[in-house]
Amino acid sequence: MPIAGMARSITPEGGIRMNSRIEPNLRSDCFKLLAACLYEPDKNLLIEERVCENLETVLRELAPESAKAASNMQLALQDIEQDRLTVDYAALFIGPFELLAAPYGSVYMDKGRRVMGDSTLGVLRFYQDAGLAVDVGEPADHVLIELEFMYYLASREASAMEDGQADEAAEYRQRQIRFFSTYLKPWIFEFCRSIRSGTANSFYRSLSDCLGEFMVGCDQLFSAGAEIPLAEITT
Repeated sequence: MPIAGMARSITPEGGIRMNSRIEPNLRSDCFKLLAACLYEPDKNLLIEERVCENLETVLRELAPESAKAASNMQLALQDIEQDRLTVDYAALFIGPFELLAAPYGSVYMDKGRRVMGDSTLGVLRFYQDAGLAVDVGEPADHVLIELEFMYYLASREASAMEDGQADEAAEYRQRQIRFFSTYLKPWIFEFCRSIRSGTANSFYRSLSDCLGEFMVGCDQLFSAGAEIPLAEITT
């Protein structure tokens, strides 16, 4: 992934480096790679695809404070057995008993800690407004779907910027800001804390650190980006 040719850069302390040429691409890669780590685990596939290694490489450019956690994920993955990954993943995210880290936004955002709450319908409407349909057998506010939606929006922003379509890029960035602020930020940090407190598995504990730190960076980036005209970061 080329990282040369960097233009004007805005780096919130402890956050993400906003860069006119590469930042949206790096941001979209991070969302995609973090989502990949939250699928039902396949140790060999994660290693063969160098998911954690690629995540660390991207984060070194985008959010250096998060890169150490990605490195720890890579080290943990080398040492842990597939059976342990599978069992601990199920205990955290699937059940059959009480979920230690429920992967659904409505559990944290709506009264009664229930799946498919009012906020889930709001998430689904947001996808529909973006022209997308979700049919994966999970509620629309599953963490995987929300992260992959952010990946989609960030990648569309990046493509529009590369094509010189400033207005279209701004629209996709604003969609990210609205979705993050309304439907992801309100619960993702508690979700990360639930992972860390719910398991001794070093891979998932490091993943919770990496995801949480990246989300802090996104929060700072989007807060700054909401105040910065796109024309100022596309020149």
